[in-house]
Amino acid sequence: MSNVSTQQYNSAKLWQIGLFALNNTATNVIMSIMTYLAIFSQNILGIAAVTIGIVITSMRIFDGITDPIIGYMIDKTETKFGKYRPFMLIGNIILLVTVYLIFGVVPNLSKPMRFPVLLGIYVIYIIGYTFQTACTKAAQASLTNDPKQRPLFTIFDSIYNAILFSVSALVITSILPPMFADGYDNGLLNPEMWKMAAILFGATSFVMTILAIIGISGRDKKEFYGVKNASNQVKFKDYWPIIKSNRAIQMLVIAASTDKLASTLANATKMYLFGNVLMNISLQGEMTIITTPVTIIITIIGVRYASKLGQKKAFVAGTWLSMAMLFAMIIIQPFDNVSMTNINLNTILFLSITILQGAFAGISGNIVIPMIADCADYETYRTGKFVPGMMGTLFSFIDKLISSFSSTLLGIGLAMIGMANAVIVPNTPADTKFFWLIMTCMYIVPIFGHIASIIAMKFYPLDAAKMVEVQSGLNSIKEKQGA
Repeated sequence: MSNVSTQQYNSAKLWQIGLFALNNTATNVIMSIMTYLAIFSQNILGIAAVTIGIVITSMRIFDGITDPIIGYMIDKTETKFGKYRPFMLIGNIILLVTVYLIFGVVPNLSKPMRFPVLLGIYVIYIIGYTFQTACTKAAQASLTNDPKQRPLFTIFDSIYNAILFSVSALVITSILPPMFADGYDNGLLNPEMWKMAAILFGATSFVMTILAIIGISGRDKKEFYGVKNASNQVKFKDYWPIIKSNRAIQMLVIAASTDKLASTLANATKMYLFGNVLMNISLQGEMTIITTPVTIIITIIGVRYASKLGQKKAFVAGTWLSMAMLFAMIIIQPFDNVSMTNINLNTILFLSITILQGAFAGISGNIVIPMIADCADYETYRTGKFVPGMMGTLFSFIDKLISSFSSTLLGIGLAMIGMANAVIVPNTPADTKFFWLIMTCMYIVPIFGHIASIIAMKFYPLDAAKMVEVQSGLNSIKEKQGA
């Protein structure tokens, strides 16, 4: 049995997995500042939140056209620099330039010019984002096919992202605003603050991308591109039959995209929760310092669970536990007098529920990426075609299309309560309508997202036993080709 296992799996070195995981963090660095685009557009550019929400959603439809094209390009690409590395580097450069233009240049334009210029830049931003994020998902199939190793990506990814979102929230809400508050009610209303944030976040993303390129370099080779000639067999017209027949990717897309819609909406609303319900915008950054180590510990436990019992079970367990915490927050509502300096029962309850919910959701959210590699291997097992790029971009297309509605939903919600064009000043109290809009976006919508995920996982075929069968089948094909 051990000989079969040795022949069956192409294992990566731990440092290769650790460095390549930074590719996802690099794009999340950019995403962490883009999360504030609706707030930035309304408060700095003077564009209503509902307008920018519709723009983002519309641009994701354009993204749907580019996604399969870029996925096909990745699947067919074989250069002396590999399949994935060129797309990672070019994509990141596009992201750095466009994010700087959005936050550093557009505010200096005349008001009539801001919207059309922002629209044009955003189109280019989407292409760069797809270039790089598609590689995070596609390269999983080349990085390792060892079922005990694949979940390790989630450990690194979760640790990096926990630190990233802690630091990014601290920078945006606590560190930069006081530095740029001179002459403003809050530094968040100063365009120069956002320009500085774009520079800091862009530089960080670029360094991470270079490290990720180093990590994947040893695995970005032809011998790791599925079975022999699998990439050469792929034609663009094959995409629809693959999508129609691969039940695994269908169910994973439904499960992950509904969660992503909910989490993106919650993240876009989070500043209002801290600034207009808890009445302490700086608490958002301060609290992440506490949440980070707990998130890391729970993620490590979850990944050990996934290594033993399969990624599907870990996804479902994380989803159920996250949903329980969301229900607890709605029922208890511990929002009065939450303070890090004057600890009380509400502070303990709010921190405990928030930390646990984020950690549990992180298990299911982060383990999706190596699950996409399982779907790609399943397709090679079914049809002999190696299409990790298509799997990654198909996933990204649906994921981004659905999650893009978060900005539209938030904008519509603000319009419905009469705050579509208002400058929402941090640390001012929310009235009843605004309070329940925040509760809906933060907790109620994510519950429905989790319910959809649990139902989809009922029909997801790739449990631990099935993946052993898949890898054993692929190993047999390779042995025959070698003979």
